[in-house]
Amino acid sequence: FEFLFSNNLFKNLSIKISAAILEYLNLLEINTDLLDIYYQRSWATYTENEQSINFHNHSQSNISFAYYLLKPKNSGGIIFRSNELQNEIAKNIFTNSKLDKSLINKPNAYNSDRSMFDLEQDSIIIFPSKTLHATMPNQSGEPRISISGDISIMLKDSDGFEHLMPNFKNWTKF
Repeated sequence: FEFLFSNNLFKNLSIKISAAILEYLNLLEINTDLLDIYYQRSWATYTENEQSINFHNHSQSNISFAYYLLKPKNSGGIIFRSNELQNEIAKNIFTNSKLDKSLINKPNAYNSDRSMFDLEQDSIIIFPSKTLHATMPNQSGEPRISISGDISIMLKDSDGFEHLMPNFKNWTKF
């Protein structure tokens, strides 16, 4: 079921997530008045004990999200991984072998290629779809249920803009 938000039963949740997406875009200082924003798809993920989701991204969309509908303690968080380490001052300086050899005192958000967030039930996490992400194994003995989705952003008027998608209303099908 990849189009949950087309079902009226999910209307209130889609309104809640829409507000969070707009807040996210406002934090980025993006003028949403110039955009049309679409739920591209939305689905539920049911993760049982010891299950996890491998690293992947959603390259077909702009923004992705996960809403934690059911999130027992120890059911695992979400991990983000970057292949571009912004603070890497020398090649491979932040690898585990450098940590093992005490060149790096301890991993943190500035010297790691991964960040993990263990959110609580009823939380929403929003991130660029291109970001590699995975989940930690569910070790709660109970299911974890999240509602996830992808969002596409299109310009209302693409005149003068090169890098955002022009509105599909102007496309020509062949």
